[in-house]
Amino acid sequence: MKKNIFKSLLILAIVIVITFGYLYFIVFSQSALDINQSHYLKINKEDNIETISSKLENEFGLKHPFLFMKIAERMNLKKFIKNGRYTIDQNMNLIELIKVLRNGKLQTVNFTIRPMIDLESFVEYCGSELEPDAEVFASVLTDSLFLDSIGFNKSNIYSLILPDTYNLYWHTNAEELLFRLKKEYDTYWNEKRTKKAENIGLTPMEISILASIVSKESNKVDEMPTIAGMYLNRLKLGMPLQADPTVKFALNDPTIKRILKVHLLLESPYNTYLNKGLPPGPICVPSKQSIEAVLNNQENDFLYMCAKEDFSGYHNFAINYKEHQLNALRYQSALNQRNIR
Repeated sequence: MKKNIFKSLLILAIVIVITFGYLYFIVFSQSALDINQSHYLKINKEDNIETISSKLENEFGLKHPFLFMKIAERMNLKKFIKNGRYTIDQNMNLIELIKVLRNGKLQTVNFTIRPMIDLESFVEYCGSELEPDAEVFASVLTDSLFLDSIGFNKSNIYSLILPDTYNLYWHTNAEELLFRLKKEYDTYWNEKRTKKAENIGLTPMEISILASIVSKESNKVDEMPTIAGMYLNRLKLGMPLQADPTVKFALNDPTIKRILKVHLLLESPYNTYLNKGLPPGPICVPSKQSIEAVLNNQENDFLYMCAKEDFSGYHNFAINYKEHQLNALRYQSALNQRNIR
């Protein structure tokens, strides 16, 4: 009888050792996930241990969901869950995986704003790169009360958005993003740049408006100061800017390749053929190069510009209208030859 008890206890001990050994292997040695490279896990505000377990199982091949939830409960993960984007490595065991989530080791996003982007494309980009949907960003960017609280409005909000790469947390919300952009805006418009704008006779906001037109007129950085100087000449003389990009903006039709006379009759504060002075706000996110081009514009006597007939992207400049007409005829002839309507 004693032998039978001993055998039973021995078998039980072996079973316990094997069981604990297997559990130890699963928890501490085995990779918890069935993936072959690192991936991002996105945790939202409404997530809990159960939903996180489901995401890991469905998207990352979590091998032991039940054990994950039990250990997560023991490690009090519920108390430390933070929404955000986490880097999940393919070699993590269960303990390492839970520690990453428990310690809130959030992955940041390199959020790159391109120059000349329009507001619709900007909100779509925000929605694709950050946690909130594009609609949330669109709502905040058109919220008059919120925009007023940071010193902007619907017309001039483009000037707040400076092209650059910003390192942000994935869960950054729309308000936090605009506060960050406002901080960068205030840093960029330091005393030196503000003084330069004052010497030109424009506010930083007006510099951004003119810079957005310069951005749309040319992507040739070396030509931008010349264009800026020409437009400043027109402003000083009280001449309409007659900038085609502002008409395109007013028409809200990016497919238009050629501005026709009928387009110039459009009633809009952005139609600089009908209205003197600057439009109410920027027509796109101005590039930093175009802002610097306005601040450091070339002093010249030009009053007119027309795209070069070689389609190089550069322009022919003219001091008087007669000279400009000749430049325009050459360009129009080139358009007709290419059947651009």
